[in-house]
Amino acid sequence: MRTPPHPLFCVSLATVVVAGLVGAFVVLAAAVAAGNVALAECDARLGELLGRQAAAPIGAILSWMSALHAPRGVIALTALASVALWFRHERTGVVVLLASVLGGASINHALKHAFQRPRPGLEQAVSVATDFSFPSGHVANATLLYGTLAALIVLRTASPSVRIGAGAVAMLMVVCIACSRIALGAHRASDVAASVLVGLAWMTVCLAVRCVLSRGDGSGR
Repeated sequence: MRTPPHPLFCVSLATVVVAGLVGAFVVLAAAVAAGNVALAECDARLGELLGRQAAAPIGAILSWMSALHAPRGVIALTALASVALWFRHERTGVVVLLASVLGGASINHALKHAFQRPRPGLEQAVSVATDFSFPSGHVANATLLYGTLAALIVLRTASPSVRIGAGAVAMLMVVCIACSRIALGAHRASDVAASVLVGLAWMTVCLAVRCVLSRGDGSGR
């Protein structure tokens, strides 16, 4: 078991990280709101490139991955992960995971309805899109779920291979979900990028709180 870092260090680091992530989101959101031509061209090119991968049988895999990380799927995955953490006596970890996934999803949903950006090619994406586009809910869900689980593993082990493996798996899952959403025509690249920023920012806040709580109860759990 690793000794948790000092709360002041956690809060200071989290403040810097969150400020950077929020700043990047604001810049991206401003470009979206202003209809930035360069951003639109980048979205279009990436959408066309990844859209070519949506043909069967890859399209079926992409659709399955996308469906698995819809709200109901993520709730089920989060519940399973919470049960696993609970039986490992990671009580604080359960609270952090639930706060991260549920709180972050709520923030992302609120941002969707604040910006009300239309879906790309909505007529082709009715089967995978039901509301606004910016930021992506599926990608935010994946970022919050896998990112938080990876962070909890990193904070609980000193093994470099385990820590690197956890981070790599989390990153791979987020990238796969992001690519699936673009390939299926449900989102633009800027939508998924924004959702990663939102997810990481809220996740960082939750992990900073976890650090403070862990030091406060002296358990590290």
